[in-house]
Amino acid sequence: LGGWAGVIDSGLPFMVFTIVFLATSRNLEITLYAALGTAAVLAILRLARRQSLQQVLGGLFGIAIAAFIARRTGNADNFFLPGILTNAAYAAACLVSIFAKRPLLGYVLEAMRGNDMSWVKDEKKHKLFSTITWLWTLIFGIRVAIMLPLYFLGQTAALGTLKILLGYPLFALAIFLTYRLLTKDKLLSGENS
Repeated sequence: LGGWAGVIDSGLPFMVFTIVFLATSRNLEITLYAALGTAAVLAILRLARRQSLQQVLGGLFGIAIAAFIARRTGNADNFFLPGILTNAAYAAACLVSIFAKRPLLGYVLEAMRGNDMSWVKDEKKHKLFSTITWLWTLIFGIRVAIMLPLYFLGQTAALGTLKILLGYPLFALAIFLTYRLLTKDKLLSGENS
C-alpha cells in the first residue's frame, strides 16, 4: 500500500488541487498545473531516493487522467469524476461477486497470501470472505454515496476535502476490520478452519 509515503503520494495532489483552486479564485488551469506538478515532484523525489515508483506512478497516471478530463470539459468537479466512477465500479464488482457466490475479496486475499483457491469449497471461509467483500462494498459505496451528490451540486471544495477524508482513513478502517475478521477466524495465521 506504500506506507506513509503512499498516503502522501496519493493524497497530496488532491489536497494541493483543492487549496490552489480556492486560493486562485477557482482558476482551473493554475490548479491543474499545481496538482500535476505536485505529483511529478513526488515522482522525482522517489526516483532520487531509489524508492518504489508503483504508488506514485499510479497516482500520477490517475491525476493526469483527472486533469485531462477537467481541462477538456473546463469543469473542476470533473477532476474528481474518475475516482467516483472507479469506486462505483469496485462496489459493483464486489456486489456482483457476492451474488454470484464468488466473493471477490476471497480471491484477492488468498492470492496476496499465495494460497490456492480451495477456500471456495470451504463453507466457513466462503462465508467469511463474503462478509469481508460486503465490508469493502460498503466502503466503496459510502464514497460514491457521499461524493456523487456533491459532484452534481458542483461543490469542488467539498469534493477535495472529502476525497482526502474518505480516502486513506476509510481505507485504513477497512483494512483494520478485514484484519480483525481474518484473525478472529484464524485465517491470517494460516490455520485451517
